[in-house]
Amino acid sequence: MKTNILDRAIEYVAPGLAARRMRARVSINATRGFDGAKRGPRAAGWRASGASATAEVMPALGVLRNRARDLVRNNPHIRRALRIMVANAIGTGVQAKFSDKALQKLWKRWIKVSDAAGLLDFNGQQAQAYKALKESGEVLVRFRTRLPQDGMEVPLQLQVLEIDYLDTLKVGLVDGGFVVAGVQFNVIGQRTGYWLFDQHPGEVATVPRNMLSRFVPASEIIHLFDAIDRPNSVRGFPWLASAIWKARDLDEYQDAELVRKKIEACFAAFVTTSDEGFQVGRTTATAQTDARRVEALSPGMVEYLRQGETVTFSAPATSAEYESNVRVDLRAIAAGTDTTYEQLTGDYSQVNFTSGRMGKMEYKRMLEQELWLIFIPMFCEVVARRFVATAYLAGKTKLAVADVSWSPQRIEFIDPLREANGIIALIDARLKSRHQSIRDLGDDPDVVDAEVEADTLAIEVPVSGRSLDAKSAHDVLDRLEQILSTVPQ
Repeated sequence: MKTNILDRAIEYVAPGLAARRMRARVSINATRGFDGAKRGPRAAGWRASGASATAEVMPALGVLRNRARDLVRNNPHIRRALRIMVANAIGTGVQAKFSDKALQKLWKRWIKVSDAAGLLDFNGQQAQAYKALKESGEVLVRFRTRLPQDGMEVPLQLQVLEIDYLDTLKVGLVDGGFVVAGVQFNVIGQRTGYWLFDQHPGEVATVPRNMLSRFVPASEIIHLFDAIDRPNSVRGFPWLASAIWKARDLDEYQDAELVRKKIEACFAAFVTTSDEGFQVGRTTATAQTDARRVEALSPGMVEYLRQGETVTFSAPATSAEYESNVRVDLRAIAAGTDTTYEQLTGDYSQVNFTSGRMGKMEYKRMLEQELWLIFIPMFCEVVARRFVATAYLAGKTKLAVADVSWSPQRIEFIDPLREANGIIALIDARLKSRHQSIRDLGDDPDVVDAEVEADTLAIEVPVSGRSLDAKSAHDVLDRLEQILSTVPQ
């Protein structure tokens, strides 16, 4: 790097200062090497923060959450996008399969009564929690241990809470740790608990003025949010954050266009006359003219004007770019909501099989990433572990821990024949197992195999064309009983 006389003089008198000047100059030159870091007219107004994830999110979190909820309530495209996300990710529920058959039967009975509110089953609670996760950016699920007199086989229920229950303003040092935005940590950064209100702060009635939050141990709370968005994140932010203004601008644009159309529908006529005595709203009758004036038009009407009168009709300009402008905005909203344009709008006029399948594949990858990296490990797995532990303490199982696998809702084929043949080819080439293919379709391989074998047996018996003797009938019944015993209840 070149140095000038001043640099050499400073280097001679104060070597430390010269070294700092040199480092600063190197840093500036490195920054100028990236177009995105250059300053100038193009960068005017661009304020990029270097704050932490929590410092950036917290000042805007309340506003983002309220605006996202408002759009879900009032914008049909955003509402549809959210329903599409929930329907494709959760569907009728992510299904659990325990390695222990007795535990699987116990789980099947428990999920019907898992809701502390008594309204949904566990599959419905999955959809409820996932919807709140996308809409508000985060959601709380609280474990509720029940008393023996409640009569539950496994004394455990789940309560899904909106993130508003978390005391965001709770910050500072506590004994043995610190609190950030209502989440308490120990000295090594592990979550130890949450500060929750007893009631929703936005409730209309029965809410005291001075609400105080209470500490709830982290073992009793599931805090579900996108923890992979940024390292060291404490809270999540709404999924609509990047699409809020696009959706709002489209609403206003469509409202303006609707008003313009209404104005165009107001057919107007302007009369020009040379009569100096003409007054609006009055007739000017003379001996030679009729006092009648036409101030309304009707189909097929022929009216002769007086001498010196002309009529000019309004002709508002029409917008030929409306549809294309709306389509561009809808594509931006689709990108911001992680859906495809076709899913968001229901418009499949510009898609063929290949492009539709490509869009579906990308969409499926995003959902799978979110399910397997966030929703299943942070929600489903935690609930399953707590269920097994509670069942063990209640004496309903001999297992304190158990293996469980999960099967998400499958996404339907675009072209069943082509895609099914592709799966068969992968299985035949031993590039994919048959059981994995069945799990990818959202089904349980053991259940499918048992049902197929039962169907085969049911077909073979009548096809034989003869009545079965006692031994053969007994063998058939034994085989059917063996098959049915493998199917989870």
